[in-house]
Amino acid sequence: MKISDLDTPAVLIDIDVMERNLQNMSNYCAAHGLRLRPHTKTHKIPELARLQLRLGASGITVAKLGEADVMADSGVNDILIVYPLLGEKKLDRLMRLAERVRCAVAIDSLDVAQGISRAALTAGVTVGVRVEFDTGFGRCGLPITEDSVETAKRIRELASLRWEGVLTYPGHIMGTAAEREILLATENNRLSTLKELLDRQGVDCEVVSGGNTPAAYISHRFKNVTEIRPGTYIFNDKNTVCAEAATYRDCAATVLTTVVSASVTGKVMVDAGSKTLSADPLLSGLKLGYGEVVNYPDAMIEDLSEEHGHLNVRKVRNPPKLGERLRIVPNHICTCINLHDRVYGCSGEDVVVQWEVKGRGEVQ
Repeated sequence: MKISDLDTPAVLIDIDVMERNLQNMSNYCAAHGLRLRPHTKTHKIPELARLQLRLGASGITVAKLGEADVMADSGVNDILIVYPLLGEKKLDRLMRLAERVRCAVAIDSLDVAQGISRAALTAGVTVGVRVEFDTGFGRCGLPITEDSVETAKRIRELASLRWEGVLTYPGHIMGTAAEREILLATENNRLSTLKELLDRQGVDCEVVSGGNTPAAYISHRFKNVTEIRPGTYIFNDKNTVCAEAATYRDCAATVLTTVVSASVTGKVMVDAGSKTLSADPLLSGLKLGYGEVVNYPDAMIEDLSEEHGHLNVRKVRNPPKLGERLRIVPNHICTCINLHDRVYGCSGEDVVVQWEVKGRGEVQ
């Protein structure tokens, strides 16, 4: 089947670009002695998770138990869940997961850790734990203080928990390459303080897990970090390009869309709106628009309705015509993929594989 045979809108994955992205990250981590545990929230596709493992990943990362179940069902047997798990229903599901695969969880609360410990003891399983510390993103994680390290020490001693180490998420390390250099220095100060506090209280850490896609290729410069968890790098998107962490040549995923109206002066409408591209804003660069129109760089996706993409083409010398097919690099590929039941792997103009997004909608 050819790309021209597909109906629109559709998500296309350039297999050659994707595999190059995966191999480059695997080579980088191997060269610097870093474990690679990619976050599969970006693709939610078991076949791609298994490919990442074949290329050297030590395990995978997920956000939700539903994603973990999908991956475990496909044969993935080393899964880290980096999301707070709270409530009896979640604990019951976690215990069932721990019965069939090696799993670990990120924790930033003694209460949550005690609940998991009790459930694991009752179920006769062991669950890995990594205590999360906040190094500046301000979402989850304990503050870097003596009291927090004391909490980590108490968690380490709980029954039926396998102590693995600590975890951070440097989601604030974005911006441009130059801006990341400044942020790196601040991050290293915080990581050094954390290591000093852990050492002072005798808390050993086999794993210090961190990393994100924008800062992935400077991960060896983050002090004491032994593992990284990038996700977006498999496909990349306009955010990573504008953050100077990739080029459009590295963007494996595009949305194939059709111009469905050109009646309004200075505008054209495409059949990819917020239910296709996602309405996530651009967080880097000029922070304008909702994606990059390949081959029409002067076209601005200035607005999204649910099913319409609004392209401002006033600066385009020869605007796209009615019926013309375009490709768009989304701002944020993770949320874009989660809107689709399937994506199409392509080589040149050939569609060579269709992948079901089996983790789509697994938000519980």
